Amino acid sequence: MPIHARVCCLLVAMFLASGCASSRSETEEGGPLARQITQSAHCGLTAPGQVHLTSREEVQRLEALPGRNLSLESLKNIDFEREHLVLAAIGQKPTGGFGVTLDSSEIRSGTLELRVRVTEPAPGTIVTQALTTPCAVIAVTAEGWDGIQITRAENNR
Repeated sequence: MPIHARVCCLLVAMFLASGCASSRSETEEGGPLARQITQSAHCGLTAPGQVHLTSREEVQRLEALPGRNLSLESLKNIDFEREHLVLAAIGQKPTGGFGVTLDSSEIRSGTLELRVRVTEPAPGTIVTQALTTPCAVIAVTAEGWDGIQITRAENNR
């Protein structure tokens, strides 16, 4: 096979391989894949993890969470045809001073990857002595992904 044919085949193979491992960080309209709506120290979610909400009815079910002090009114106004909601929770904590914020988002190989920053009180800091359940409420694009993965941002304890 002539050298130019081998180079052409190699370039085509590289192009196809890069398409298989595609990633993107904004919607097709150019908007963000994810945006933080709010955060709360009292979401009512006692275990770390995520809750994916796809409708107003699912948002209303959050009203039953014990210890919830998260206002749900702004969450009910989301256009669920275009966006879903994700509650990223770090579980129950023994004091105040903990928080969660969205750092970045990307769709990689069909998975919506949300990176969050978790703040913790510095050692020796005076904090409230109350159980808290911190979380971030994040609006995410409703299309273009099959699963969600939440990780802590790098250099974040």
